[in-house]
Amino acid sequence: MIVRFALAALFLSQTGVAASVSIQLDDGAFKVIGWTAAEPAGGWASIFTVSTGPDLPSLFGTYSFQGDALMFHPRYPLASGVTYYAVFHPVGSELVKATFHGPEPAATPQARVIAMYPSSPVLPANQLKLYIVFSAPMQTGDFWPSIHLIDQEGNPAYLPFVRQELWNRDNTRLTLIFDPGRIKRGVKPNLDLGPVLSEGKRYTLIIDREFKDGNGRLLAEPFRHEFAAGADERRAVDTALWKLSQPRAGTRDPLVIRFDRPLDYALLGDVFQIPGVSGVTTSDAGETEWRFQPTELWTAGEHRVVVDMALEDLAGNRIGRPFDVDTMTNPTQRITKQSTSLIFRIP
Repeated sequence: MIVRFALAALFLSQTGVAASVSIQLDDGAFKVIGWTAAEPAGGWASIFTVSTGPDLPSLFGTYSFQGDALMFHPRYPLASGVTYYAVFHPVGSELVKATFHGPEPAATPQARVIAMYPSSPVLPANQLKLYIVFSAPMQTGDFWPSIHLIDQEGNPAYLPFVRQELWNRDNTRLTLIFDPGRIKRGVKPNLDLGPVLSEGKRYTLIIDREFKDGNGRLLAEPFRHEFAAGADERRAVDTALWKLSQPRAGTRDPLVIRFDRPLDYALLGDVFQIPGVSGVTTSDAGETEWRFQPTELWTAGEHRVVVDMALEDLAGNRIGRPFDVDTMTNPTQRITKQSTSLIFRIP
């Protein structure tokens, strides 16, 4: 009877100790409340650990006592959307476990589509690319069911775009490429299915709210953009048709290049440079103009604008090379140089 009583007392004592001990999360630090003792030989990490999974390594951090609480301060701030598992198991006492969740994501407005490029209301029927610009980083994956292209009668286009994800670095701009096989003349997709866009018809690009942002939230609202299809554009880009403004020496007048047709929105920001002159570049709303604002005063003399040959118009035509060209029968269309230059003089 005495032995049984002693065992029961020990059991009740241990149960009482375990029941009085708790693990809490306070301002990014984990703490054990209701227990004090000297640091064990194996260190505090031998009895108190925090991890991001039951079978994952413990977090790095430091231990300390604050009042009657054993504290663990993780080396790095807790992450949103992560679950943390805290375990306290001193020798001779029962195991105490607790689960905590990282901080809530910072409250931000729901993402929305803020623009589509080209911005022109009329696009060539052999348009190659569309750019969709979002207000926040978006979720990657199977978003295609949320994107639709319909004609003026409400008929959906059959597989109008290449099913390939093409994002900029921060996932705020998506590139949609029309099926090139339906743009180029004489190839099988064009012969079997015909072009996606037909001259003279109106179209609407629709993006549903179900297209999710990087936090998994729906768009604030659906997006619709209407445009008309005009005549095909199958000419190579010709820099001789561009018009350059004439900045004055000793001023910060902008250099403006006006094009004979709209050019590719994304490429306009990357393909121009003026060696030896720093400044800020912009393009106008219709992508028919490039503007360079120097940070220093212009100096008199000869200057040049270097243009990368990767520049394209809306239909994918490049400088000196149309998009729809047979390079076997037209070998003179093969362009091997990487750039061309426009010379201008400032008196």
